[in-house]
Amino acid sequence: MGAAAPLLRAALLALALSPRRAAAAPCTAACPAGTFVSGAGCGASCRPCPSDTFSSVAGAGSCNLCRKCQGRFKYLKECSPVSDAECTCKEGYRCSSEGCSRCDRSCGPGKERTGSGCQDCHYGTFNDQPDGSCKNWTACSENQVLEPGTATKDVICKRSLNNPTSATTLPTTSPVVPFRIAVPGKDLQMDMIRISLAVAGLLCLALLLPLCVCLSVWQKKKLHAVFKKMHTTPEQSVQEETCSCRFPEEEQGEDEDCGKSTEFRDLLEN
Repeated sequence: MGAAAPLLRAALLALALSPRRAAAAPCTAACPAGTFVSGAGCGASCRPCPSDTFSSVAGAGSCNLCRKCQGRFKYLKECSPVSDAECTCKEGYRCSSEGCSRCDRSCGPGKERTGSGCQDCHYGTFNDQPDGSCKNWTACSENQVLEPGTATKDVICKRSLNNPTSATTLPTTSPVVPFRIAVPGKDLQMDMIRISLAVAGLLCLALLLPLCVCLSVWQKKKLHAVFKKMHTTPEQSVQEETCSCRFPEEEQGEDEDCGKSTEFRDLLEN
């Protein structure tokens, strides 16, 4: 027992003098945006993002490269340590995707974009805005067009200068062929011409009808005379000449003979 006592005291002394393990304490580096965490554990530190890089969130482990706006793109916003650069399209091009990641050629006035690219506005339509859509010309009343329309500008109506509500724009549809709107009383001259022609026709008809009747009667008489001449015998001709050329001194009997001959001829003709 006497020999074990010193050993026990030595063991207790060694245990008391041995270093104790410290409790694990959290070591987090709260690096703000524009920096990144360099290192690990409690020895980590915050370092700023290098040039042409950025970090938009706190505690980032690394920085991201800034976007380059080149070619068809131009800078809308420069890159900074806390945000990326923003790009847009150069003149003559337009953004065709979200975030302007693609630039397509722009359609200028007088054209519109279709599935196959830029297409000219059809006749009767116009577009006066870049990358706009073609719209129908304003419909003016007849003879009220002050300036005709083109592919890049609308029709200007005379009345629209003082009364804009008198001109209406048709909704955009497929290509429409322009039409004329009839105005009451505007075709009065044409109506007068038609009436004059009708009256002239009636007058000609009124003049030609009696002429045709007279011509028909004359032809009928002529045919009757020819027919009469064809059926007259030489004896009848001599007798008619004798009867027609007799003198008043001739006897009454001869008159009766001529009368009978004439009545007989009339019976034959009838």
